Amino acid sequence: MCTSLVYQAVVLFSSVASASDNTEELSESILQGFTCSSVQKLLQQKVTQLVKACRPRPGRSKVFLKESQLTCMYNYVKDESSLGFTDFPPDMLLYYSTEKLTKDNCRSYFSALGGADFSVLSSVLNRQSILFTGAKDCLATSGVGLTRDQVEVLGNMTCTLDPTYIQNSDPVILEKLKNCGDLSDSQVTAVQTLLFSGSTPYGNTSTWTPDTLNQLGMLPLYLNQNFWGKFSATTIKTFLKSFLPVLRKQNIEIGKLSRLFTASNSFTQKTGQSNVRALTRAACTAGTITEAIIADPAFPVGYDSAQFDACLDNALLKDNPAAVCEKVIDSSFRLITLNKLKQLYPAGLPERVVKILNAVSREASVADINTWNITTVDTLSSLMNQKNGDWTSEKSKAVIMRYLSVPGNTLRSTEINAVRSYLCTLDVAVLGSITAESLRNANPVNVSSCSIDQKTALYSIAKSSFSTQRSDPTAYYQLISTYLGGAPLEDIRALSALNVSMDITTFLSLNPDVIKGLNVSTVIRLMGKNQADLKLFENSPLVKMWAAEQYNSELGQLGLSGGKEDPVSTTTTTTTTTTTTVNATLPAQLLKRSSL
Repeated sequence: MCTSLVYQAVVLFSSVASASDNTEELSESILQGFTCSSVQKLLQQKVTQLVKACRPRPGRSKVFLKESQLTCMYNYVKDESSLGFTDFPPDMLLYYSTEKLTKDNCRSYFSALGGADFSVLSSVLNRQSILFTGAKDCLATSGVGLTRDQVEVLGNMTCTLDPTYIQNSDPVILEKLKNCGDLSDSQVTAVQTLLFSGSTPYGNTSTWTPDTLNQLGMLPLYLNQNFWGKFSATTIKTFLKSFLPVLRKQNIEIGKLSRLFTASNSFTQKTGQSNVRALTRAACTAGTITEAIIADPAFPVGYDSAQFDACLDNALLKDNPAAVCEKVIDSSFRLITLNKLKQLYPAGLPERVVKILNAVSREASVADINTWNITTVDTLSSLMNQKNGDWTSEKSKAVIMRYLSVPGNTLRSTEINAVRSYLCTLDVAVLGSITAESLRNANPVNVSSCSIDQKTALYSIAKSSFSTQRSDPTAYYQLISTYLGGAPLEDIRALSALNVSMDITTFLSLNPDVIKGLNVSTVIRLMGKNQADLKLFENSPLVKMWAAEQYNSELGQLGLSGGKEDPVSTTTTTTTTTTTTVNATLPAQLLKRSSL
């Protein structure tokens, strides 16, 4: 029987971490299994060593950790005074209380924090703003500009800065921004303002060369038409020949690739279309598309949508569908490609074509999908590949149901792994057909987008799937945690007695009505070491809702407020009233005697 990947990770980390005499030698894949549940039986010193082993080290890949793992780590080591900031993973430092900082150590803290990935922070925490305010106070910044030294200290925090700071800071900030996972439109404008000023190492725009594009690292991925207008069509094409393959290899999301293509291609395309011809199909003037042109890494740069339509012959597309579908990233080009394929196959696309559609598939309508041949799980997996962009719920449901309409096809573990969270687009009745074995052998499914009814259906299956692991509460919790949003109140109360240390992410995923039904003592038992995260997430709507149902005297145990006032005791009043009533019925002689 195949075992869930999550169970493997839990068992592997728990067993290896506890047995290891040298945590420094543990691999990144082992350390990524760190959870509060899996370390709660270890000595504090051992847990600290495990946290330390996750720090950046030469020759080692980064240990990627989720927010719930990072807050757990912090809860274990927050009172550790024998280690420095660089002894911990930078991402964990995102949750360090800045109130503990002093003028003597704050610079060391922010310098170590500069290596963190700020995107892991939940927006509800407002930590980015809090951290930058602390950094400004520590580094004694003035105005809206940052010096070279201040930028060097902040490191990756520059990815969170407002545009005003970006365009008014030392140009070295551009080197830090190259490491950002994304930039907002306003940040892009600020970056370009700084670049166009001519005061950066890249010089005046009139001196820019093809080498300038190469030296800018990942920044060209985010920059807009105002930037690309500074280069010739030849320079842009040459650069994209090498840049696009790099981006594809890194699995950069299709939306970012599309924006890059639109921004850069506007200065390379040859429309060959006059106002007179605008109302009719354009003639091909940009050059007939051949196999050699398709093979160009920058294809279809140099064509606008009208010329792409005019210059791509249907016969060539029929012979090279995979090559074309792999290269077209702009939505208008994808739609043109799909329409040409529909012309070639009016009765519905054959499975060999459906399988290689890539992002072109996202342009299809539900009616289109219902004509496709989707019989194998390989085709289903190809269609659901997340690198090709998101599906709408209606379209993803159509794809999955088209596959399930084939006799013998069901939602086995392989299919579940293929569709992932798109399970949430299916009807409850369809979800009910999933067997306990299939769910047990599948990877965990993110059910956050599911309705309560869908979550309930999946939890019922999961409860049966993992019933054999109940003897090991830690493993059982890890296996079923992703499905607990569908669990009833009595099951969550039962978990609180198993010492599972529920993480904050799982707690916030529970049915709101279930959360309301949990009292403070139950939540404390349920979350264990993670209970401190309730204070961290006190501004979360769900935490606020739960706190409002509790008494303030009990919430004080968690450092929370916003609950109900404790009920006023009526014991004295009741006693007095009762005494009066009784006295009224007593004989006079007994009253006199009782007063003696």
